[in-house]
Amino acid sequence: MTPIASAPPSPTATTLGSYDDAMSALYTSLSEARQSDVTAGETQVEQDGVTRQEDEAKQRAALQRQQANEASSGGGFFADIGHFVSDVASDIVHGHFGSAVDDAGRDLSNAWNDPRFWSDLKTGLEDVAIVAAAVGAAVTTAGVGGMAIATAAAVTGAVAGGGAGLTGLRVAHFAATAQDASADATAAGNDMARMQQLTKDAIADLKQRDQSHERALASLTQSIQTNDATLVATTPQPLRG
Repeated sequence: MTPIASAPPSPTATTLGSYDDAMSALYTSLSEARQSDVTAGETQVEQDGVTRQEDEAKQRAALQRQQANEASSGGGFFADIGHFVSDVASDIVHGHFGSAVDDAGRDLSNAWNDPRFWSDLKTGLEDVAIVAAAVGAAVTTAGVGGMAIATAAAVTGAVAGGGAGLTGLRVAHFAATAQDASADATAAGNDMARMQQLTKDAIADLKQRDQSHERALASLTQSIQTNDATLVATTPQPLRG
């Protein structure tokens, strides 16, 4: 004769209470994990913001450096020479010979670091070389003015051409510096865009994880409430309340 299977044991106050304790502990753990995720996410977003601000500062500095080294930046040849002559002449006239040396050094330093000065000088020397060559050719062709003029024009042209070549090195230096600064500005801009995307992803991930925690906590709350109701229902009448 097949034995009759016994019915599952009914829940008791003890088992229901233990279950309630376990669910409460799990609820606490999930709540702490949720808060931990929020704190970590906020910290990440804050750090990304600081990095993005640093990238913005780098980009501004790079753009300023690029602009400062472009051929159009600065006072230019005539402005720098004008300042030099004016400052030195004024100091000498007033007997400020020490100031004349200081002003001359400052003005020469400004000219040395003036991209437009070197660009103007290079262009001017190239123009002188072209004019000298044209004069020499015209004199030789026309047969007027003698050999002295042709020789002087040739020497002038050679000196101007050589000077243009030397100033070209300084012009190339500024151009290379401006190009490097432009590359730095582009790199900083790319870093800013990357950090912005990372921040966006971090916020989206934080929102998704928080919603997941919220659903889990809601389920646990419902389970605890159900368990509490069952516990009350299974508690002997004299022990209630």
